[in-house]
Amino acid sequence: MLLRTRRKIALALVCLMLGIGGVALVMHPDKESISFDAVVEIWSSIIRDVDRFGLTITQISPAREMEIGEEIDKEVTADYGQPVLSEQADYVSDVGQALVPFAERKRINYVFRLVDSPDPNAFALPGGRIYVTTGMLKFAQSEAELAAVLGHEISHVDLKHCVERLQYELAARRIAGDDIAGIVSIGYRLVQLGFSEDQELEADTNGVILAAKAGYNPRAAIAVYERLGALEADRKADEESQSTPAESNSQTVAGELGGALAKSLDDYFATHPPAALRVPSIKKAIERNAAAWRGREFYVGRRNYAEWRARSKREFPEERIKFVP
Repeated sequence: MLLRTRRKIALALVCLMLGIGGVALVMHPDKESISFDAVVEIWSSIIRDVDRFGLTITQISPAREMEIGEEIDKEVTADYGQPVLSEQADYVSDVGQALVPFAERKRINYVFRLVDSPDPNAFALPGGRIYVTTGMLKFAQSEAELAAVLGHEISHVDLKHCVERLQYELAARRIAGDDIAGIVSIGYRLVQLGFSEDQELEADTNGVILAAKAGYNPRAAIAVYERLGALEADRKADEESQSTPAESNSQTVAGELGGALAKSLDDYFATHPPAALRVPSIKKAIERNAAAWRGREFYVGRRNYAEWRARSKREFPEERIKFVP
């Protein structure tokens, strides 16, 4: 009966969506016109929320979610050390906060931290704690690329990927809401395991849209994930070369980057979909919104990135580009 009711609600929403799409040009709350395909994305997320109705029995409030995130943060600190305090850390926070107003979950207080690790990575905790490694800062090449990475992580929180996995696990293990030690242990283990392929691709798409709403070049996401894909291909080639004589190792990725970074790349690729899936998915999201973005100016921010000075502090006119579908 409950499933039937949810399906009826979902069907009603689909009908409403079709009615809206057929009658008039659909507008975002910020008055930005969008294509019908983009409308499908918006309403499919609503239908997804309806299907999540069964999670209410283990519902975690935003306030509780943020409390859990604060506790898991202690585990992160134990592994990575104290967050880096520097102009780069301030820069990461400034860029992240520029994206936050465009997230849907307004009751989440986002905190952005820089952690010391050669691993080009970023990750999110329940409650809006976003981490970027020093390795990722060296890997990215512009503020727009950093915005794409941060948009992806914000999306894991905004789309409730972080908290829903935790809710499912707590329900399966029958862990009470007041067992904070058990919750934190499970929560951090889930962070280390990574998200599902579908969730990663959804966060990629949503992250691109989020960064674009904040005024950043959406195609920067393609650039950063294509380069990660190149690293992925090189890493696979390096693994195959391990069967060759040892003297050739210096010419491999492992030899050039060092064992620690090679291991961290393995960890990254083990918890993220291959670029062969991510890049086409991102390109499709951009294509779906191309008509709405036609002629709009977006920001790149290579100079900002070189100077560790966010666009919110100073814009450089030469960093603006016009979007051409």
